[in-house]
Amino acid sequence: MNEHILLEQLSRDDDRAYTVLYKLFYVPLLLFSRKYVHDEEAVKDLVQEVFVSMLGRKKDFENMIALKEYLYSSARNGCINYLRHEKVKGRFESYLLREGDEMDLFWDRVMEEDIYARLLWAVDHLPRQYRNVIRYTLEGDKISEIARKMDIALDTAKEYKKEGKRRLLFHLRSLCLLVPSLFSL
Repeated sequence: MNEHILLEQLSRDDDRAYTVLYKLFYVPLLLFSRKYVHDEEAVKDLVQEVFVSMLGRKKDFENMIALKEYLYSSARNGCINYLRHEKVKGRFESYLLREGDEMDLFWDRVMEEDIYARLLWAVDHLPRQYRNVIRYTLEGDKISEIARKMDIALDTAKEYKKEGKRRLLFHLRSLCLLVPSLFSL
């Protein structure tokens, strides 16, 4: 097709001009765009968008050089916009991953604190001797140290711990809060 006829058909928005334009420039624009973007499907979409964006617009090109300039500039701009979008998307995804990890950690801590607060509430509602043995146990004291601190016999301390655990588990079950690590008190 004569270049002059092609330019005139484009100015009239003639569908035949788009067919010729597509045949002439689709592959060269693909090759050009691949230098910027390495995702084959994205490149095809970007080049397709160059042609679609021309539909319904005034297209008075002085010559084929102006037309080529327009096509290649549009492809380059499309690639740059795509790369910018991917960069922003990548940063946003990284942010979401970091934020998600932080939120998971935050909610883990909230749950731990809530469980610990409920545990302490249940411990506070035990009779005094059981409560003291369980508190010392939660602080990490051994049963012999607890007996010494409370000035009671070792067997008595063991019995208070056993009964305190039983009562504590009863309280926690009533709160629908069973924590496996409590069984090792």
